Amino acid sequence: MINHGQILPVSFVVALLATAGSASAQPTDSIPGNAAEASSASAVNSAKAPRSADRKLAHRVATALGRTRGLNPTRIIVRARDGHVTLSGSVPEDGQIPLAVGAAQQVEGVKTVQQVLHISEQPL
Repeated sequence: MINHGQILPVSFVVALLATAGSASAQPTDSIPGNAAEASSASAVNSAKAPRSADRKLAHRVATALGRTRGLNPTRIIVRARDGHVTLSGSVPEDGQIPLAVGAAQQVEGVKTVQQVLHISEQPL
């Protein structure tokens, strides 16, 4: 038989064990290094991969434009998305538009080239 002097310590131990048990039962998503965290990290990386590839392709196209004889690419803006390249901005002469399109088409990874270039003889 339990007397009233023992009820308080027993109640305290039961409460302590109940709290400790619930505190140790954590959901697996909050544990670093688990599959859920790795999955979300790979989702972020996979979302960044296409943007990185697009930036690299746009840079390679811009480099090719800069190396093209007879082309002044200083006012050409290059955008790339999934291999589709858009050239916008301006060139000083009409004959430079096909040079820019041709140079962009020669870059590995380019699927299509859309040009939205116009002629502007204004000095830089």
